[in-house]
Amino acid sequence: MSASSSPSPAPSPSSAPSPEGTAAARPSTAGDRVDESVTPRNAADILAAADDPDELAALAKRSASRRSLLIGGSAAAAALVAGGAWLTLRRTNQGVIGAAEDIPLVIGGDICAAPLYAAYHQGYFDDVGLNVTLVRTQQTEDTKDGVGAGKYIGAPGIFFSWLEPIYNGLNARLTAGLHAGCLRVVAPEGSPYSSLADLKGASIGVPSLSSSAFAYFSIGLSDAGINPDPSGGDISWRTVDSDSLGQSLSSGDVDVIMGSDPGVLLPVLGGTGHEIANNDAEDFCCSVVLNGDFIAKRPESAKALTEAWIKGAAYVPDHIEEIAGLEVDNEYVATERDVVEKVLRTYDFDASATRFRAAIEPGIERFKKTGFISADIAADALADAVYADLGIGR
Repeated sequence: MSASSSPSPAPSPSSAPSPEGTAAARPSTAGDRVDESVTPRNAADILAAADDPDELAALAKRSASRRSLLIGGSAAAAALVAGGAWLTLRRTNQGVIGAAEDIPLVIGGDICAAPLYAAYHQGYFDDVGLNVTLVRTQQTEDTKDGVGAGKYIGAPGIFFSWLEPIYNGLNARLTAGLHAGCLRVVAPEGSPYSSLADLKGASIGVPSLSSSAFAYFSIGLSDAGINPDPSGGDISWRTVDSDSLGQSLSSGDVDVIMGSDPGVLLPVLGGTGHEIANNDAEDFCCSVVLNGDFIAKRPESAKALTEAWIKGAAYVPDHIEEIAGLEVDNEYVATERDVVEKVLRTYDFDASATRFRAAIEPGIERFKKTGFISADIAADALADAVYADLGIGR
């Protein structure tokens, strides 16, 4: 689970590794612009209405800088588009969809999206009057840009991988944490690699340089004194499709692989690899990510959507076999049912909106060590910009 531009020395964006799909959101019409300054509520209207690049550039120049807004703690994520990064986004479905239209949510082939599958198949979205569809993105499509531009209303995603894009102006917000555990670093059996500290000079296969695994394990590499920046030379990064991670490890194309389940875990289950790092210690890894305009213009729907998603997370632990069957039978994941069951049993599905907000701020402080967001950014301000408080009580 991937931004159109990055603060120096952020990595270049790469495509999300999701399998090719067919469904898409219906277009809708944005409202009239009522204020020239960029705010969380008018950002999409301005983007949809203005076709003149000179006008857009002038608007960005007149607005306060992204960093000063963040440091001051008063800006929400959508207002950050004033920095100019949003000019590179393509207009798709920039308006907020009508209540009766489809609400497309992204799926990307990961086992850890179980709360979404559960909520969908148990009818929790239907129960609150939301017409949700599950959408596989195209192989070459950036999921983060799709959600930020309003082509998709939401996606599950590791919150660390969304910090830099939202800091950089992506029009999306995080509304709840779903579970812990799902990212791993795996080395071949018999290799000299036993921890992240051993990886200086290694070649690492990763789904993309905007992936959740890259974002999260960059923190551990930085803590070990290794520069994760692709231009730094400490690591030789190789992009590998998620389903091919195990093959690239066994063939020797890369020294180590990192990613999300199931692709990265298969060598471990097959006895050809061993795990040297994971994110099991985090309170949350996967979170609910929603388009910023959807939240601003339909807050009650955003709240209901998030609560249904949380309810899906609560359903999973007592129905592991059922959910594993759903994932395999519907071809949401490309692996065997027993593998899905084993993996799901390793996760902690204790979803929460309130505890998630508390976890974001220290996460930001740790992420600053990577250099992908500025060290002088105020963690509380960025947490407020990243997280949308929808009034959910748990």
